[in-house]
Amino acid sequence: MGIVDLVPILAERALAEAGRAGPPSRDATPEVKALVAAYERKLILGALAATGGHQRDAAARLGVLPSTLHEKMKRLGVRLERVRSLRAPASGDVRAALLWRGCLPRGGTLEVRGLNGQVRIDASEDDQVEVTATRTGSRAARSAIDVKVVEHRHGLSVCAVGPVAAGAVNLVARVPPGVHVIASTTNGDVEVVGVSGNVEAGTTNGQVIFLPATG
Repeated sequence: MGIVDLVPILAERALAEAGRAGPPSRDATPEVKALVAAYERKLILGALAATGGHQRDAAARLGVLPSTLHEKMKRLGVRLERVRSLRAPASGDVRAALLWRGCLPRGGTLEVRGLNGQVRIDASEDDQVEVTATRTGSRAARSAIDVKVVEHRHGLSVCAVGPVAAGAVNLVARVPPGVHVIASTTNGDVEVVGVSGNVEAGTTNGQVIFLPATG
Protein backbone atom coordinates (compact mmCIF):
# COMPACT_ATOMS: atom_id res chain seq x y z
CA MET A 1 0.00 0.00 0.00
CA GLY A 2 1.45 3.39 -1.04
CA ILE A 3 0.69 6.93 -0.02
CA VAL A 4 -1.92 7.14 -2.78
CA ASP A 5 -4.01 4.56 -0.88
CA LEU A 6 -3.43 6.13 2.51
CA VAL A 7 -5.34 9.42 2.31
CA PRO A 8 -7.85 8.54 5.10
CA ILE A 9 -5.01 7.25 7.30
CA LEU A 10 -2.84 10.26 6.50
CA ALA A 11 -5.70 12.58 7.36
CA GLU A 12 -6.23 10.85 10.69
CA ARG A 13 -2.52 11.05 11.49
CA ALA A 14 -2.38 14.67 10.42
CA LEU A 15 -5.32 15.48 12.67
CA ALA A 16 -3.66 13.61 15.53
CA GLU A 17 -0.44 15.61 15.05
CA ALA A 18 -2.53 18.77 15.09
CA GLY A 19 -4.04 17.72 18.43
CA ARG A 20 -7.47 16.69 17.19
CA ALA A 21 -9.20 13.38 17.78
CA GLY A 22 -11.35 11.21 15.57
CA PRO A 23 -11.14 9.96 12.01
CA PRO A 24 -11.81 12.45 9.20
CA SER A 25 -15.03 12.36 7.23
CA ARG A 26 -15.06 11.44 3.56
CA ASP A 27 -16.12 15.01 2.76
CA ALA A 28 -12.86 16.53 3.92
CA THR A 29 -12.86 20.25 4.69
CA PRO A 30 -10.19 22.52 3.20
CA GLU A 31 -8.51 22.53 6.62
CA VAL A 32 -8.27 18.72 6.67
CA LYS A 33 -7.05 18.69 3.06
CA ALA A 34 -4.32 21.17 4.03
CA LEU A 35 -3.27 18.93 6.93
CA VAL A 36 -3.15 15.89 4.63
CA ALA A 37 -1.10 17.83 2.06
CA ALA A 38 1.35 18.91 4.77
CA TYR A 39 1.69 15.33 5.99
CA GLU A 40 2.21 14.00 2.45
CA ARG A 41 4.83 16.70 1.85
CA LYS A 42 6.59 15.64 5.06
CA LEU A 43 6.67 11.99 3.93
CA ILE A 44 7.92 12.88 0.46
CA LEU A 45 10.66 15.21 1.71
CA GLY A 46 11.78 12.54 4.18
CA ALA A 47 11.98 9.91 1.44
CA LEU A 48 13.85 12.26 -0.89
CA ALA A 49 16.33 13.18 1.85
CA ALA A 50 16.87 9.50 2.71
CA THR A 51 17.57 8.62 -0.92
CA GLY A 52 19.71 11.61 -1.80
CA GLY A 53 17.02 13.16 -3.99
CA HIS A 54 16.67 10.15 -6.31
CA GLN A 55 12.99 10.20 -7.19
CA ARG A 56 12.80 6.58 -8.41
CA ASP A 57 14.28 5.30 -5.13
CA ALA A 58 12.06 7.65 -3.13
CA ALA A 59 8.99 6.36 -4.97
CA ALA A 60 9.98 2.78 -4.16
CA ARG A 61 10.47 3.77 -0.53
CA LEU A 62 6.98 5.28 -0.46
CA GLY A 63 5.39 2.39 -2.36
CA VAL A 64 4.19 4.41 -5.36
CA LEU A 65 5.07 4.65 -9.04
CA PRO A 66 7.71 7.25 -9.98
CA SER A 67 5.11 8.99 -12.16
CA THR A 68 2.75 9.21 -9.17
CA LEU A 69 5.47 10.69 -7.01
CA HIS A 70 6.34 13.19 -9.75
CA GLU A 71 2.71 14.34 -9.98
CA LYS A 72 2.41 14.62 -6.20
CA MET A 73 5.61 16.65 -6.02
CA LYS A 74 4.23 19.04 -8.65
CA ARG A 75 0.90 19.33 -6.80
CA LEU A 76 2.54 19.88 -3.41
CA GLY A 77 5.18 22.27 -4.71
CA VAL A 78 8.12 20.00 -3.89
CA ARG A 79 10.90 20.97 -6.27
CA LEU A 80 14.48 19.76 -5.87
CA GLU A 81 16.96 22.49 -6.66
CA ARG A 82 20.16 20.78 -5.66
CA VAL A 83 21.11 17.52 -3.98
CA ARG A 84 24.45 16.78 -2.39
CA SER A 85 25.81 13.76 -0.59
CA LEU A 86 28.67 13.84 1.88
CA ARG A 87 30.48 10.60 2.65
CA ALA A 88 33.15 9.99 5.25
CA PRO A 89 36.65 10.89 4.03
CA ALA A 90 38.90 7.94 3.28
CA SER A 91 41.57 9.40 5.53
CA GLY A 92 39.44 8.73 8.60
CA ASP A 93 39.51 12.41 9.60
CA VAL A 94 36.81 12.96 12.26
CA ARG A 95 36.99 16.74 12.44
CA ALA A 96 33.80 18.73 11.87
CA ALA A 97 32.98 19.01 8.16
CA LEU A 98 30.86 21.83 6.78
CA LEU A 99 27.81 20.39 5.02
CA TRP A 100 25.99 23.57 4.02
CA ARG A 101 26.06 27.30 4.58
CA GLY A 102 23.70 29.85 3.16
CA CYS A 103 20.48 31.78 3.64
CA LEU A 104 16.98 30.36 3.97
CA PRO A 105 13.96 32.61 3.45
CA ARG A 106 12.21 33.80 6.58
CA GLY A 107 9.61 31.16 7.39
CA GLY A 108 11.63 28.49 5.57
CA THR A 109 12.23 25.07 7.11
CA LEU A 110 15.48 23.45 8.20
CA GLU A 111 15.10 19.72 8.82
CA VAL A 112 17.99 17.93 10.57
CA ARG A 113 17.56 14.18 11.07
CA GLY A 114 20.32 12.18 12.73
CA LEU A 115 20.73 8.43 13.20
CA ASN A 116 23.40 7.61 15.79
CA GLY A 117 24.68 10.70 17.54
CA GLN A 118 23.68 14.07 18.88
CA VAL A 119 21.77 16.76 17.05
CA ARG A 120 22.39 20.29 18.32
CA ILE A 121 20.64 23.45 17.19
CA ASP A 122 22.32 26.77 18.06
CA ALA A 123 21.26 30.34 17.44
CA SER A 124 23.23 31.92 14.60
CA GLU A 125 25.09 35.19 15.10
CA ASP A 126 24.21 36.34 11.58
CA ASP A 127 21.54 35.65 8.94
CA GLN A 128 23.24 32.47 7.70
CA VAL A 129 22.26 28.85 8.30
CA GLU A 130 25.25 26.57 8.84
CA VAL A 131 25.21 22.78 9.23
CA THR A 132 28.28 20.73 10.19
CA ALA A 133 28.86 17.04 10.87
CA THR A 134 31.42 15.23 13.04
CA ARG A 135 31.84 11.46 12.69
CA THR A 136 33.05 8.99 15.32
CA GLY A 137 33.73 5.25 15.36
CA SER A 138 36.02 3.06 13.32
CA ARG A 139 36.81 4.00 9.72
CA ALA A 140 34.53 1.23 8.44
CA ALA A 141 31.70 2.33 10.72
CA ARG A 142 32.09 5.98 9.71
CA SER A 143 32.10 5.13 6.02
CA ALA A 144 28.82 3.23 6.44
CA ILE A 145 26.98 6.48 7.18
CA ASP A 146 25.96 8.81 4.38
CA VAL A 147 24.71 12.34 5.07
CA LYS A 148 22.23 13.62 2.51
CA VAL A 149 21.76 17.36 1.97
CA VAL A 150 18.70 18.29 -0.07
CA GLU A 151 17.72 21.84 -1.03
CA HIS A 152 14.06 22.22 -1.92
CA ARG A 153 11.39 24.87 -2.28
CA HIS A 154 10.52 24.86 1.42
CA GLY A 155 14.07 25.02 2.72
CA LEU A 156 16.76 22.45 3.49
CA SER A 157 16.77 18.82 4.65
CA VAL A 158 19.83 17.12 6.15
CA CYS A 159 19.51 13.42 6.86
CA ALA A 160 22.00 10.81 8.15
CA VAL A 161 21.41 7.49 6.40
CA GLY A 162 22.93 4.09 7.15
CA PRO A 163 22.60 0.92 9.23
CA VAL A 164 21.81 1.34 12.92
CA ALA A 165 25.09 -0.42 13.77
CA ALA A 166 27.09 2.18 11.84
CA GLY A 167 29.26 4.79 13.49
CA ALA A 168 27.92 8.01 14.95
CA VAL A 169 27.60 11.36 13.25
CA ASN A 170 26.91 14.44 15.36
CA LEU A 171 25.05 17.17 13.50
CA VAL A 172 25.22 20.83 14.52
CA ALA A 173 23.09 23.53 12.92
CA ARG A 174 23.24 27.26 13.54
CA VAL A 175 20.05 29.07 12.58
CA PRO A 176 18.92 32.72 12.57
CA PRO A 177 15.50 33.87 13.80
CA GLY A 178 12.53 33.16 11.56
CA VAL A 179 13.57 29.67 10.44
CA HIS A 180 11.32 26.74 11.32
CA VAL A 181 13.50 23.91 12.65
CA ILE A 182 12.68 20.18 12.75
CA ALA A 183 15.40 18.27 14.64
CA SER A 184 15.43 14.57 15.48
CA THR A 185 17.67 11.56 15.92
CA THR A 186 17.28 7.87 16.68
CA ASN A 187 20.08 7.18 19.17
CA GLY A 188 21.26 10.33 20.92
CA ASP A 189 20.20 13.61 22.45
CA VAL A 190 18.73 16.64 20.75
CA GLU A 191 19.91 19.96 22.23
CA VAL A 192 18.37 23.30 21.33
CA VAL A 193 20.47 26.22 22.60
CA GLY A 194 19.32 29.82 22.57
CA VAL A 195 16.90 29.40 19.67
CA SER A 196 13.69 31.37 20.15
CA GLY A 197 11.92 30.44 16.94
CA ASN A 198 9.62 27.56 16.02
CA VAL A 199 11.43 24.31 16.87
CA GLU A 200 10.12 20.74 16.73
CA ALA A 201 12.52 18.33 18.46
CA GLY A 202 12.38 14.60 19.16
CA THR A 203 14.51 11.52 19.77
CA THR A 204 13.80 7.79 20.05
CA ASN A 205 16.55 6.90 22.51
CA GLY A 206 17.80 9.99 24.29
CA GLN A 207 16.68 13.31 25.69
CA VAL A 208 15.42 16.57 24.23
CA ILE A 209 17.09 19.46 26.03
CA PHE A 210 16.26 23.15 25.63
CA LEU A 211 18.96 25.49 26.99
CA PRO A 212 19.33 29.28 27.14
CA ALA A 213 21.95 31.02 25.07
CA THR A 214 25.49 30.72 26.42
CA GLY A 215 28.06 33.43 26.83
